[in-house]
Amino acid sequence: MSKSPYPYINRELSWLFFNQRVLEMSNNRDIPLLERLKFISIFSNNLDEFFMVRVAGVIDQIELGYEQKDPSRDTPKEIFNKIREIVEDLTILQNRYFLQLAKELKDVDIEINKLKDANSEYLDLVFNKVILPSISPITISSGNPFPFIANKRSGILVCMRKDNIDFYSLIIIPDNLKKLFVTNYQNKTFVYTTDFIISHKLNEIYNSYDINDFYIFRITRDADLSIEEEGAEDLLELIETWLYKRRKGNVVRVQINKIPTDNIKNFLINNFDIPPEFIYVTSGVIDYTAFFNFKSANEELYFKPFESYIPNKIPTDVKIFDYLKKNEIIFYRPYNDFSFISNLIDIAASDPDTISIKMTIYRVNNDSKIIDSLVKAAINGKSVFVVVELKARFDEQVNVNFAKRLEDAGCIVSYGIPTLKIHSKNLLIIRNENDEIRRYAHCSTGNYHENTSKIYTDIDYITSNEKFTFEVNGLFNFLMGYTDYVKWEKLFLAPNYLRDKLLQLIDNEIKNAKKGDEAYIIIKVNSLIDKALIKKLYEASKEGVKIDLIVRGICGIMPKIKGLSDSVRVVSIIGRFLEHTRIFYFHNNGDIRLFIASADFMERNMDRRVEYLTEIENKTLKMKLLNILKKQLSDNVNSWELIKDKYYKVTKGKSKIDSQSHFINHRF
Repeated sequence: MSKSPYPYINRELSWLFFNQRVLEMSNNRDIPLLERLKFISIFSNNLDEFFMVRVAGVIDQIELGYEQKDPSRDTPKEIFNKIREIVEDLTILQNRYFLQLAKELKDVDIEINKLKDANSEYLDLVFNKVILPSISPITISSGNPFPFIANKRSGILVCMRKDNIDFYSLIIIPDNLKKLFVTNYQNKTFVYTTDFIISHKLNEIYNSYDINDFYIFRITRDADLSIEEEGAEDLLELIETWLYKRRKGNVVRVQINKIPTDNIKNFLINNFDIPPEFIYVTSGVIDYTAFFNFKSANEELYFKPFESYIPNKIPTDVKIFDYLKKNEIIFYRPYNDFSFISNLIDIAASDPDTISIKMTIYRVNNDSKIIDSLVKAAINGKSVFVVVELKARFDEQVNVNFAKRLEDAGCIVSYGIPTLKIHSKNLLIIRNENDEIRRYAHCSTGNYHENTSKIYTDIDYITSNEKFTFEVNGLFNFLMGYTDYVKWEKLFLAPNYLRDKLLQLIDNEIKNAKKGDEAYIIIKVNSLIDKALIKKLYEASKEGVKIDLIVRGICGIMPKIKGLSDSVRVVSIIGRFLEHTRIFYFHNNGDIRLFIASADFMERNMDRRVEYLTEIENKTLKMKLLNILKKQLSDNVNSWELIKDKYYKVTKGKSKIDSQSHFINHRF
């Protein structure tokens, strides 16, 4: 790609800046201790996925000899070098925050990886009864070659000597072995990582050798292997084959707990077939993701629990359909209770007036009540049509399993459109009411995932509007029959119409600004890197349009550049909940327009996915959405502001404004 005529922050580097903001939550003294520990774990898990997908892609470009510069004016090699430098710095910061956190946890009687005589009996028991039977040390020789090690697997490389001969031995920690072991003694909690326990039992494992040194390591593999769909007769079978192959992707990162000797470095390079720059020294815990599910009985170490709610006057039984004939609903989860949506599907599954249920599934939880309800609906004789996206990254196996279960129950299951991911989140319930067909539609900015609905912020829109529900039905015809309804007025779909609609809306604000009228845009998304949309936003700023962007993660635009983006403000909100909502506001010369969408401002969302954008026209619901945007723009507790290409914590304001706490404490 040639040089971009406008400044652009590289996608990979912007993502790393986002993950740094996540990491900073672990150093926030206003957050309970074990929530801070969880943020350290989330940071590590995020970084795993980043290497498996994004870094793997950069490496592929380098190996293919791709030397063209991206819009940020960097070659793939330059981007990789910057990634490595930033990751090394973030790893140092992570270890520093963890050590500080460990000290604070000790003050509340939780100790991590601390050997105590009082626990020796417990550690002996765990090692001998649980760990030792699960591991199989492999001493490398001509008869025992270096084994295959699966993605995200940890191990210990032991350097030892016997009869004046040096040996290398590997202990690969099985996936099904717990990552943490916890014991309580005299009102104190002691936490041990599995690799820590093994490393202190090496003399027992190798009792006939002299151990010279050992290294704890962990590998990350390329997990974004391409799927060739064209000509595939059975996508379900193809996905299952692909999932198996993913385990064997090329190694893209080796983490090691301390600086290796030259011999050890060469051993890793040769056996993993990697260049030396793929090795990252952690100098701390090798796998912080182990702490994500650590639990304590001390409630003060967690966020204060809150109860999501269903707004007053909204029925939770079959009478909901009578209510929806006259009322539209917007829910703002997790503050509003997503179980309302799950229950709505379950009510429809048993309701004798329900004829059909149509639904898209991108991500759902393993114990999904929604899947149970769809199965029940099919058994009860309803026509159930489900579009399952088998390529939802890292949820492929879950979706394969659910697709089979739905088919077995008699649901009609489609896997969407080849070459496009189905990311649009839609539900349609069709009822026969006194010989009149009536449809009820649900569109969401988030997934039908009952667990993440408690920690992700999203908008749920429910309506029986005839024109709108007619077009939602058209969407399902498009997904299952590839029939494009050409008169879209309520839904604007990617890949054919969504970007053009957004460009049109921005152009309208530019036109108003040129006339001297007030012009204002607010965009709330997860990511903003689509080059055409960024270029149009720069154009709007140059013409004087006020632009506020609430972008949680990746952001390619550079605000506050004189003469180009003076009127652009970018904030990122990182807090207790993961901001996942997509809301778009356009001033429209005083006749404000508000939209929700399943799509971010990314090329993949605009060009390679089926997404929806829809306008919320109900005045009361519009004010609810505007209230969300205004409160988030005033947040000075969870907010970071982007100035050119650097993020700064927002602290200004006479009083603290925490938008997430506000919606917990003020009913929506």
